[in-house]
Amino acid sequence: MRIGKRAVAQNYTPADSPVNAFKATVRAAFAQSYSGPPLDGPLTASISFLFPRPTAKQWTTKAMPREWHDKKPDVDNLIKAVLDALNGLAFQDDKQVVQLGMVQKLICAGDETPGVRIVIRRLGSY
Repeated sequence: MRIGKRAVAQNYTPADSPVNAFKATVRAAFAQSYSGPPLDGPLTASISFLFPRPTAKQWTTKAMPREWHDKKPDVDNLIKAVLDALNGLAFQDDKQVVQLGMVQKLICAGDETPGVRIVIRRLGSY
């Protein structure tokens, strides 16, 4: 799409897309863990996505350490969903996130619960 002399990209997410349920879950979990106002200024975010351990990788006699999750969904799409979900809650707008720290997709260790672990910090002067 072109507006004036600029090219503009648009992205449409259908209302019944699973990403909307994921975003709602992120918002609800964040609201339970943080009650302050949205952060201001430049921010950094680190995110760990912990996926359930597949049945084929569950054992009773061997250790079950974390493993890399190299399947879909893509990490860039996961990051976008989390940051979009936190707009207006953790920060005014996700454009404030100017730096990403560690971002990783993992399969849970045998004793871990799947989920998303997010750390957001204010950045000082550059």
